[in-house]
Amino acid sequence: MSSSPGTTGAPVLLTSLSRRRASEEAHDQLRTKILSGEIPAGTRLFEVTYARDLGISQSTLREALARLAHEGLVLNVPRRGTYVASLPVDTVHHLYELRERVEPLAMHLAMQRLEQADIDYLEHQLARLSSRTAAERVDADMAFHGRLYELSGFPPLQGLWPQMEIFTRKFLSMSRRLISRAKIQQNHRAIMEALTDRDLDALDRAITDHMRQTSVVLAGRDGRNGDRGNRHSKQLRSSK
Repeated sequence: MSSSPGTTGAPVLLTSLSRRRASEEAHDQLRTKILSGEIPAGTRLFEVTYARDLGISQSTLREALARLAHEGLVLNVPRRGTYVASLPVDTVHHLYELRERVEPLAMHLAMQRLEQADIDYLEHQLARLSSRTAAERVDADMAFHGRLYELSGFPPLQGLWPQMEIFTRKFLSMSRRLISRAKIQQNHRAIMEALTDRDLDALDRAITDHMRQTSVVLAGRDGRNGDRGNRHSKQLRSSK
């Protein structure tokens, strides 16, 4: 609702928009901290505390929490409060099973539309995978795959990626010390070479190898980490 010409006073719409922006900003901040692991799974999000720290009302915070709940990042427990959701091992398995099935199609379609500007963008993300900062490596990983889903030009595939990205980011944040950085770079380089060579068979092999690396981590069999991988696998299973 807005004011009519010649009337005085702030339009009601302005207040609504301000609150929406505050809710979105609160959602974005909390989402970033949850996905990075800064706010770990199991943490209770006290509305009074977080609303105060963010400088917003509790009702505005609830709007942000409702979006996070819809994304599967928080869980609202009746009479107990809101908690950061854990990531059950079955969820990760199913996530990568899904990606292993749909990613080949996304990349096959993207290959047909790949232009030099896209290649340059993907190469830039590959370079960022060498960063010493885990958060930047995860960002680069997600940007690499996200660009290929976008290039598929197929709306159902493009619509799948945002939700898969949320859970993939969370898993990578939890397991960043277990997955070999060199292996991640090798996987993405193989995908990139297959794309630029227009080699569908090599592309399918590279995608499968990339997705199944996750199973190695979940089974605690990452050769670089030994017992630490086993402990992490048990921790994931205990969250089921």
